[in-house]
Amino acid sequence: MALFKNGTFVEDGFRHVGDDAEILNGEAVIVSLARFRDEREALLARSTPFGVRIDPGTDWPSIVQDLPRIAVIAASLPKFADGRAFSVGRLLRERDGFAGELRAIGDFFLDQIPLLKRVGFDAFETENPLVIKGLAEGRWPEVPEYLQPAFEPNEVPAGTRPWARRPAARAAE
Repeated sequence: MALFKNGTFVEDGFRHVGDDAEILNGEAVIVSLARFRDEREALLARSTPFGVRIDPGTDWPSIVQDLPRIAVIAASLPKFADGRAFSVGRLLRERDGFAGELRAIGDFFLDQIPLLKRVGFDAFETENPLVIKGLAEGRWPEVPEYLQPAFEPNEVPAGTRPWARRPAARAAE
């Protein structure tokens, strides 16, 4: 899968591992939430960074106390119409204070990336050839105004409507 982060494609330093796959010593991995729960002590004892994949509909708040030790949270978007990862991202950043990499994985559209970024996602992993092509060509679907405040700390009110927001880069316009 292609990993887009900080405005460019980067090599992924983490390997997704299945629940029964062996984790090698010194290997940075992303495990399922179920595997993290089953092997919590062993994973937290490792000196190598690891991540946890959160699938839609899973009960993930029980891992909040472990967030400072988790390097990556990979929120799964199994289909473009499933918006639960947006809520997971926003809650992790705003309510739970997660400071690590928040990665969207799966089937999302190029048009959804600015909104995912807005709620706290900073990395995007996909196999969708249209999304990969769009990012490689530098196409970024800009959203000039939002009707809800979000994680972005530099948003400013758009005119006299306090609920409408503009990204800081467009505030001068």
